[in-house]
Amino acid sequence: MRFLISLVTVLLTFLIFTDRGECAEPVISARAAVVMDLRTGQVLYAKEPTKRMYPASTTKILTAVVVLQNCKLDEQVEASKEAADVGGSAIWLEEGEELAVSDALYALLLNSANDVAVALAEKASGSVDGFVSLMNRTAKACGAVDSHFNNPHGLPDENHYTTALDLAKITRAAMRYKVFREIVATKTKTIGRESPEASGVLLNTNKLLWRYDGAIGVKTGYTAQAGQCLVAAARRGERELIAVILGNGGGEIWSEAARLLDWGFSAYRLVELAQPGEVVGHLPVAGGIRPVEVETKHSVWYNISTEEDPLPLPRQRLSLEPVEAPVSKGQRLGEIIFEDGNKEIGRVSVVAGIDVPRAPRWPVFLRALLVLAGTFMLLVLLAAINRRIRRRRKRIFAR
Repeated sequence: MRFLISLVTVLLTFLIFTDRGECAEPVISARAAVVMDLRTGQVLYAKEPTKRMYPASTTKILTAVVVLQNCKLDEQVEASKEAADVGGSAIWLEEGEELAVSDALYALLLNSANDVAVALAEKASGSVDGFVSLMNRTAKACGAVDSHFNNPHGLPDENHYTTALDLAKITRAAMRYKVFREIVATKTKTIGRESPEASGVLLNTNKLLWRYDGAIGVKTGYTAQAGQCLVAAARRGERELIAVILGNGGGEIWSEAARLLDWGFSAYRLVELAQPGEVVGHLPVAGGIRPVEVETKHSVWYNISTEEDPLPLPRQRLSLEPVEAPVSKGQRLGEIIFEDGNKEIGRVSVVAGIDVPRAPRWPVFLRALLVLAGTFMLLVLLAAINRRIRRRRKRIFAR
């Protein structure tokens, strides 16, 4: 038995130190990069995360989000002259050619078609300028506060910029759309084209879909001004990570993306700090017949470094509101705030796990009635005693 314990101890020590060796933060040549947990939005790695950069065709992630918010997939999009004449990567739409919006999104995200980007912008908003306004509004709604977009395709423009952190936030919002996920994870696709001579075969430019185990998207980009750009996403078990690389100078962008993703998966573990429906205590209810169960409304997840031993759990602070009866099941009672040092890392609402009705009022009334009845009986008794005393006095005086 002692031998088994010793053997397990040695193996665990070996695994711990081996794992820590693999957790050295990667060094990359890209000018800016971020690794973000898709579930939590937590940043696990950052190099110049707020540096303003040209995004090139990774712009089309935001373009797709705006289209999904404003168009139906079975609608038709028609190519204008402006769309057909745009430069750069394209599927060579002819003026007046129509595509289903769903097929157009595949061409936008797999082949990075600039002509399709303009056609979709005009379809969604009536004009490119109107679409650009929607892009900037949507970016801010995603939390991308240090970005400005001036076109739907990402061709060079000094007023068209983002940051690695903002682009990660936009991608996280985009991955909430099931159809977006399906498109960016597709390696090849054949779409319907009106002209028999036009090619409908699309090949995803994201080589990680073939090279990286667990890759699930999302978009490449390149211009001479922006350099090589890539937003990559991958899944391992229940974890999904986004790696954003901007301003890479050469062909090592694929290996750098793989190193960042590998590091994010190995250097952190995902911990569920709160589970939905977990009872965290009981709270007195003013005027209620019993205390109320306090339970969490949803899950809270957090990535904790695998290099720290023992496992450092964040501090939690409970903030509750005064509660008066009646209380309904599911009623919000306050929240739990999780903190790592001085930084807030998440919060979850706490709600009532049960109904708590008011305490019935009839016992109070009954006590009052008993007091009144008792007082009345006492007065009657006193009156009777008083009459009896008066009668006795009369008898005594009559003698």
